[in-house]
Amino acid sequence: MAYIDVPTSTDLVRDGMKVLTLVDALCNKNEAGTVVFSVETDGAYRLSLDGIGTAFAVVGEQIVVRNSVDTTGKINNDGVYTIEAVPGTGSIEVVEPVAAATSVGSCTIDEIDTFILHPDKRCEQICVFVINSANTDPQISFVPGPFWAASTKKNIPPIQGTPDGATSNLFQVETAKYLQTESEELTDEINREGSILMRLMPATGESGATVKVAFIQLF
Repeated sequence: MAYIDVPTSTDLVRDGMKVLTLVDALCNKNEAGTVVFSVETDGAYRLSLDGIGTAFAVVGEQIVVRNSVDTTGKINNDGVYTIEAVPGTGSIEVVEPVAAATSVGSCTIDEIDTFILHPDKRCEQICVFVINSANTDPQISFVPGPFWAASTKKNIPPIQGTPDGATSNLFQVETAKYLQTESEELTDEINREGSILMRLMPATGESGATVKVAFIQLF
């Protein structure tokens, strides 16, 4: 996962033209197969899959796990996870809890990018412009804030939209649901507080690098 800063396109005037500043997605890692989810004796939550330690050996990276229902059909570990340790080739440990289980062979793991949007005026809504230049179907999911937040239920988070193939899409977002208030350094220069975070989750097995994003602030 990368945190990607999105410049704010402002100074929009009637009968005028404004060139939007677009930034590229980077997420292009993916794995598939049977995953073993376990809770270690020290309390660590571990995912084991041949090759996963090499593909995702970055502490702090976020991934999305899909199709993880186990062979009994009763345990589902689908969701978004943050990597906190790489104990060895073939496994990762994550922050979020997992249920001990073995997935069916179609389980997939994809890297997530998170775009950082910076509203700097009091406004109720913003617009995010997403261009998908290839025939893929990524998913867009905004991280809920603490006030009037969107659902934070377990498993795959709420999806605000899926750009259909090679299309240009405009997302209109209510800021109160997604404005972040927690102080946390996302990068060396950018703090979480006061931002809106938009996750890009590539379609299974697809690269997210075909996506460009722009942020439009409304007044």
